[in-house]
Amino acid sequence: MKMPSVQKFNNIICFDKYEKEKLMGLFSIQKDDSVFVMDVENLIENEIIIKLKDKSCHSIMLNDKNNAYSLFLLIKDIKDNKRRFISLENLSSNVIQIITETILF
Repeated sequence: MKMPSVQKFNNIICFDKYEKEKLMGLFSIQKDDSVFVMDVENLIENEIIIKLKDKSCHSIMLNDKNNAYSLFLLIKDIKDNKRRFISLENLSSNVIQIITETILF
């Protein structure tokens, strides 16, 4: 029996198109249906340092502190298995939408 779930749509505004493309690459789905993002290493103003499964770290500049913090919370929830990554939508030159689901018990 499939557990009920609720989808959540997070719009993330990146600093520019280049930063958006970097973030989209980090959230691409891997062969095992997971994402390459593993954790957040640091959060500094509007910059987030993302740690990947290969242990490398990458900086992403967001539009402001609120977008950086929203992305931080989203990655933390995925890491803590509170949410599962579903897909990514390209909304505009510097905006992406990250779609996740929360499984309800």
